[in-house]
Amino acid sequence: MKNESFRNWSVAGGLIRNDSKILLVANRRKGKMHRGKKGGIDWTPPGGVIDEGESAVEALEREVYEETGLRASTWSELVYGVSVNFLKQNMALEVEVFEAINWTGSLVINDPDEIVEEAEFLSEKACEARLKNSPVWVREPVLAYIKGEIPSEKSFSYTAISDKTGNLIVERKQ
Repeated sequence: MKNESFRNWSVAGGLIRNDSKILLVANRRKGKMHRGKKGGIDWTPPGGVIDEGESAVEALEREVYEETGLRASTWSELVYGVSVNFLKQNMALEVEVFEAINWTGSLVINDPDEIVEEAEFLSEKACEARLKNSPVWVREPVLAYIKGEIPSEKSFSYTAISDKTGNLIVERKQ
C-alpha cells in the first residue's frame, strides 16, 4: 500500500466591496462538467494558495491582481478563517480571509493558472444564487460576512469525507 504524505493547503481570500456589492470570481474546477465544458464552475471571493515565503496578504495582493486586475493597497485584519479537514484524502485546507480597505483598477482577468473565467460585483441576493453550488466552506462564511453574522471567534471549521460513491459529505464543527 502506498503511503501518501499529508497535504496542507494554505490559502488567502479577499473580500472586495463596491458600495453594497461584493466581488466574486468564477473558478473552473477540473473534473466537473458545466455548460458542456469539462470543469464545473464554483463562485468564490478572489484569492489563492499562499506560496512559500509569502505572507497571506502578499499572496492575496498577487492573486487578486491576477484574477481580477484590481490592486488593493490596504487590507483589514483577519475577517474570518476557514479550516477543512479532509478525513480520507490526507489533506487539510486553511483559509485566511481579509477585506480590501482601499483598492483601484478595473476588472480584467489575466489568471496565469487559467482557473478564473469571470469576475463580477454582485448584490447580496445574486451572491446567494451564485454561491449555491460552491462548497459549503465557501458559501456559509461569505454569506455570514455579507449578513454581518461572523461568529465572535472568527472561525469556521469543517470535516469532509467521501462516501462510497465518491460524494463529499461535509459537516461544520461547532
